[in-house]
Amino acid sequence: MDIIRFSILKPVTILAGIIMVLMFGGISLTRLPYQLSPTVIEPEIQVKTFWRGATPYEIEREIIEEQENTLKGLPDLIEMESESRNSQGSVTLRFKVGTSVEDALLRVTNKINEVPDYPGGVDNPIVNASGATASPVIWMILKTLDDNDQPIQSYKTFFEDDIRQHLERVKGVSDLFVGSGTESEMHVVASADKLAAYGLTINDVIAAIQGENINVSAGTLGVGRRDFRIRTTGEFKSPDDIRQVVLRTTGQQRVLLGDIADIRPGFAKKNSVVLQNGVPGIAIGVRPEAGTNILEMTNRVEAAYNQLNETTLAKQGLFLDWVYDQRFYINGAISQIKQNILFGGM
Repeated sequence: MDIIRFSILKPVTILAGIIMVLMFGGISLTRLPYQLSPTVIEPEIQVKTFWRGATPYEIEREIIEEQENTLKGLPDLIEMESESRNSQGSVTLRFKVGTSVEDALLRVTNKINEVPDYPGGVDNPIVNASGATASPVIWMILKTLDDNDQPIQSYKTFFEDDIRQHLERVKGVSDLFVGSGTESEMHVVASADKLAAYGLTINDVIAAIQGENINVSAGTLGVGRRDFRIRTTGEFKSPDDIRQVVLRTTGQQRVLLGDIADIRPGFAKKNSVVLQNGVPGIAIGVRPEAGTNILEMTNRVEAAYNQLNETTLAKQGLFLDWVYDQRFYINGAISQIKQNILFGGM
């Protein structure tokens, strides 16, 4: 068919086609999600298992090998990588591009439950899903104000309890990456001389703390026409609760944890440090949900960031420093595309 002849003979049809192309092109341009790079999801599932006090060799032999034998038969699995460290181990599973993250997560969760047994003291495995879209698109640094002398590393527990939820609730935010910081914890510093004097060992202290710091359900008690649920609360609420833990009793003598150890609040050991222009801080990265509009999500996160700086953080002598986002690059790319469309149309 001669396109030129057809265009001359059918001008109304050609004009209608041009209008439809322009209309649908404009609608697509305004409704498509904006992001710096295309979405290519490579599903990645990580299984973390914690065993306090265990060496990397014990983690590898007792936990990782059992998990690898169970997970190696998963469909669409292309790579499996494991890592063993003191007190924890992890198995990272990578699947083919295009595999549904939800289906992969469900299969891994079901498979990990088939591991026959774990040694005593091992926590339940934690299964997390991530992938190419999990890279943070916004970076912020939590810092202290000039009149706050408290180390910024000590505010990680405060951030997790009081700040994280406000950022994760923002529409389009999938998860947060938190780098550096040390969580609050209780330190039990036992005296070797006092342990020897009472004939105790450090294992006796550990067993007593683990046995007392739990809540126990004792079933129900029927009284008349009513049933009462019986429950013993033993979780520690204060340092005094820990000091009152009984290590040994003979009827004539009772040895408490406070008799042989010093109990005081403290912080976990530092395993990383974040510096920006020589100033220490806690790095916060914002990960987007798959397919979300990065520009709109960034604007919503910035509104939450401004509100936190003006209210909750200011009261604690803290502030969030906005370091990086992708709006400048995305807006630049959109402007370039619009110019190309305009010049091409002309």
